[in-house]
Amino acid sequence: MLPNYWMSPETNSINRLGMLNIEHFETLSLDGTWRFQLLSSPSDDSRKRWTKIPVPGLWTMQPTSDDFFDKPHYTNTQMPWDHVAPEVPALNPTGIYERDFHIPASWEGKRVVLHLGGYESVAIITVNGVEVGLTKDSRLAAEFDITGQIKRGKNNLEIKVTKWSDATYIEDQDQWWHGGITRSVKLYATEHVFIERFATTAGLKADGTTGTLKIDAIIGSIGGKSIDGYTLRTFIDELPKTKSAQLSQTYKDHVSPLFTEMTAEMREADRKSFAGEYWRGDIPESAKAMRLKLKSPWPGHVVFETTIPKIAAWSAETPNLYTLRIELVSPSGTVIEVSQQKIGFRSIVIKGREMLLNGKLIYLYGVNRHDFNRFTGRVLTRDDMRQDLLEMKRWNFNAVRTSHYPNDPAFYDLCDELGFYVIDEANIESHAFYDSIADDPRYASAFLERVGRMVQRDMHHPSVIFWSLGNESGRGKNHEGAAAFARALDPSRPLHYEGGINGNWTGGHSLTDVVSPMYPSIKAILDYVKSGKQDRPLIMCEYSHAMGNSNGTLKEYWDAIHSTPGLQGGFIWEFWDHGIEQTLPDGTKRSAYGGDFGETPHDGNFVCDGMVFPDRTPKPAMHEFKAIASPVVITTTKASSGSFTVTNRQYFKDVADFDLFWSINRNGEVIDSGKVVLPKIAPQKSAKISVKSKSLLKPDAAGERFINFTIVRKNRTDWAPAGHEVGWSQFALPSRKETIQTAKTNNLFEIAVDDAGEIQIPFGVLAPELSLWRAPTDNDRIGRITTKWEQYGVRELERTDCTITETAKSYKVVSEWQTSTGYKVKQVQLVTPVAGGYAVKETITVPKQFTDLARIGINFEIDGTLSNYTYFGIGSHENYPDRKIGRVHKWVSTVAEQYVPYVRPQENGGHAGVRWFALTDNAGHGVRIDLDKPRQVSATPFRAEQLADATHDVDLVPTGNTIVHIDAAHRGVGTASCGPDTLPAYLVSGGTYSFTWTVRAI
Repeated sequence: MLPNYWMSPETNSINRLGMLNIEHFETLSLDGTWRFQLLSSPSDDSRKRWTKIPVPGLWTMQPTSDDFFDKPHYTNTQMPWDHVAPEVPALNPTGIYERDFHIPASWEGKRVVLHLGGYESVAIITVNGVEVGLTKDSRLAAEFDITGQIKRGKNNLEIKVTKWSDATYIEDQDQWWHGGITRSVKLYATEHVFIERFATTAGLKADGTTGTLKIDAIIGSIGGKSIDGYTLRTFIDELPKTKSAQLSQTYKDHVSPLFTEMTAEMREADRKSFAGEYWRGDIPESAKAMRLKLKSPWPGHVVFETTIPKIAAWSAETPNLYTLRIELVSPSGTVIEVSQQKIGFRSIVIKGREMLLNGKLIYLYGVNRHDFNRFTGRVLTRDDMRQDLLEMKRWNFNAVRTSHYPNDPAFYDLCDELGFYVIDEANIESHAFYDSIADDPRYASAFLERVGRMVQRDMHHPSVIFWSLGNESGRGKNHEGAAAFARALDPSRPLHYEGGINGNWTGGHSLTDVVSPMYPSIKAILDYVKSGKQDRPLIMCEYSHAMGNSNGTLKEYWDAIHSTPGLQGGFIWEFWDHGIEQTLPDGTKRSAYGGDFGETPHDGNFVCDGMVFPDRTPKPAMHEFKAIASPVVITTTKASSGSFTVTNRQYFKDVADFDLFWSINRNGEVIDSGKVVLPKIAPQKSAKISVKSKSLLKPDAAGERFINFTIVRKNRTDWAPAGHEVGWSQFALPSRKETIQTAKTNNLFEIAVDDAGEIQIPFGVLAPELSLWRAPTDNDRIGRITTKWEQYGVRELERTDCTITETAKSYKVVSEWQTSTGYKVKQVQLVTPVAGGYAVKETITVPKQFTDLARIGINFEIDGTLSNYTYFGIGSHENYPDRKIGRVHKWVSTVAEQYVPYVRPQENGGHAGVRWFALTDNAGHGVRIDLDKPRQVSATPFRAEQLADATHDVDLVPTGNTIVHIDAAHRGVGTASCGPDTLPAYLVSGGTYSFTWTVRAI
């Protein structure tokens, strides 16, 4: 084998077969338990003792031992070591996977192929002691013809996987580094004549019901076997009576005549063509026929083209699939090979600044997704992938970007079946060498092959609507070559590459057919589409970085998209928090991130930036997205009139799948409800509905009133039961305000303030204090927002002065607080009696130098036995000022349930729009606090200081108290860990803030 193959970027493979994408029925799975040993480098010839490992299986995910010394390593943009491409470290873990196998007797005399589904990052195949081949491009399968190496009886297979190689520099994705075999290993058998290539392109004509089908195939052979007279035929199971869906072609050998054997007609046609007489392209048919006889043949090449009437088109809403049966028939009429593909008829075109699917402008409600399993790393089962997609469906996603490599073929089968639009991304990212490798000629063939092999493998999948040239790899000659190759292989799909427009959204047309920026501001995308320079659709390949408590201003992005032609959606970064389950020496299990395996360098918890936690439970931000992407929207100009407009935002279906229910609530209690029979509403159309209820009229009692609509599925789907809510709307109704009666005095008021000026709350443990700081979110910390807070010194506040003025009707407490860096903050609290309690009017004056604070409010602690938490505000999920799509309702919960277990602890559990809340024990006794107007409130088991100082969720120990925050103002969460911060409207600056909270014992 090639010496130093792991540092030879020009070498992408040795003896690897061409990409083939059809199913083989004569297969033998080699998955299971293999013998294994881990060496320190590919040149290490010291044989250690054998152990065992599952295949597929990563050695980095096995229990720590001397046998498995290499562990996961996380870096983002930096390489995990200090070298320059293509050099890699001398310590280069190399795994030897070995097993025996027996060839079935029925395979005697057949061609046998080894299929290696995935590996990291370079593999050498050895059969019975003979090196068969080498492969790189770890996320696409490699196949090797091992017919000449196998024998009867027992055979031995060794796969030598080297972790670091020249390929590592173009697989520098923001993800865990692993080592091992990631996908299945199998054998399959064919006759000596076989289907070598098979490319299917299914399209759709403008009428929406006529499908087009092109098949470009190669019949191959080994051992000099003639392919003359072999027939390739296909048919579609679901269309047995449609002649145009049944195709057949027999290959005939063709030998071009020697020059001395050419006829006069051939010579004349050749002379005229050679002399340029047909430069206009007007070659006569007779001359064409002569020229065809002179062409050198393409052995085994077979092409079909047909049109098929009355088909059902494929879309994410209507994932109609057809089964294409494939047969290879010998000259004697024997079927020697059978296979199948699922295909779907659809068209995808770019027309001006619109991307059209089946002639319709659609939005991509997308998410980026890495392969991940918290127990097995990048080794996934089909069910793992299916569960990922089902979870996305539950939250109204319709598109996936395979960041940043081709996924297992099963993933695309599932996207075809369930209905997703896919950006299929090549396994190219050279982030650490962003500006060099793209122009490095040593890597040119790798770029070309990685894109080309992906296209050849996946082109039959209707779910794939874009080919992506990779990610964060600069822009260079290697991309140009790969783009041209992809366009030649498959002109039916547009190209995507964010690097093509990096720095200039009006350029890069050769590399991308869509403007696909990363983390643009809302202002930037609006400026672009209004500039007059937009000539392609704008679809954000990454936006709204979902790290920790994040996804602020998601609504504002989609308000812009929904209202502005030229914007067609985007892909949130990303689906998963990639916390690997790690068991500590004391048995504690935690979600591990960068550095937790002792690796250096690393990029910390930046690997935990998804919409779901490592166990796939959704984060609160999912509720925001689900509401935004609802397939049905309800609006009104006057809710009390009972007249509403229902808009079907789907593109290919009416609303027959949905039921619509309504309820009218007062103070969170239902006072009337019913069901609306939805009219038939065509895609992208609207209709009027009406609600008849006396409760729509003037309020008959005090309390805040709303009418709520919920849109649910009538029938079960693969991802949800019947009755699953897909969307909702809420509208305020005329209400009669509730008031709390004033009082001259009461027992509670009389003890409201102690001699130190501290307000005494029933069941209180720690009295209210001024609060200007929160436990930093990932966005606060990584976005350097906390630097300002440190300069202000607002984490530590000390009350340096306090005066109390007491009258028969009030207490007035004037306090001066000092930050740790010397700034003064004034707080005035006016306490007055009300029926059953007291009201506190807060006036807080913050220095104008404080231009960006976390919050302005108070916090106090209540006895933890008051563990039941009821609030009337926006819920039921956690929400913040710039991420607060939710229903105002009376929500019943517990304090423990308010905690959101972000992998790295941070500010959490807040609720916007809270009118009142109550903390009670199991007997119903406790305290209720009413607010002068809707405010941001949280009640959680942990202090902000605990959250800030802990590095992992499992480090936290509840205080035993309930920590309550009431804020006059609270900063938005934004997405500043990677992307824009929150909008100016959601920032908190210095000045005077007033609010009132009222306390009553219950």
